Amino acid sequence: MAMYAAQLLTPARVGANRAATLLRGDSTRWFQPDALSTRQQAFADRIEALQNALNRELLLGLVDSESHYAVYRPGAGYARHLDCLRNNDSRVISAVFYLNEAWQDAEGGALRLYLADQAYHDVFPRAGTLLLFLSAQFEHEVLPATRDRMSIACWMRQRV
Repeated sequence: MAMYAAQLLTPARVGANRAATLLRGDSTRWFQPDALSTRQQAFADRIEALQNALNRELLLGLVDSESHYAVYRPGAGYARHLDCLRNNDSRVISAVFYLNEAWQDAEGGALRLYLADQAYHDVFPRAGTLLLFLSAQFEHEVLPATRDRMSIACWMRQRV
C-alpha cells in the first residue's frame, strides 16, 4: 500500500495497445527486470523455479515471465476476460499471488474462475495464496471488495 500512497502505481490498461477502459479498476506497477527489489527478486526466483518445474513435468516451453503489482480500491473489479492478448499466444500460465493479511470472505474480492461446464470457483485473496491457471483457457473476473485488494499478477510465457 506504500506504493499506492506514494503514487507509484498507475491506472491499469488492457490489450496490446494498453488502452484505458472501464472493464478494470485496478492500479498497477510493473516489475522492472533490470531493477528488482530484494522482495521482487525473491518472487522472480520462485516463479522461475516453478516455471522450470512446469517445463520439466508438462513440457510447456516457458521461457520467461512478466509481473506487476495490482491494487483494487474498495468497489473496484475487473470484468470477465482471458489473459491472452489478441493475436499473441505467448502467455501460457497466469499466476496470482495474494498479499492481503487477515482477509475475510465477507470482504469480497474473490477471483472468480470460470470452469468448462459453466460453473465457477471463487478464490479469495488471502495472503500467501498462489493461484495458477492456463491463460488462454480460463475466463475469470475480479469481484469488488470492501477494502483494498493487493496482489502480484504474473504471466509465464512461451516464445512465439
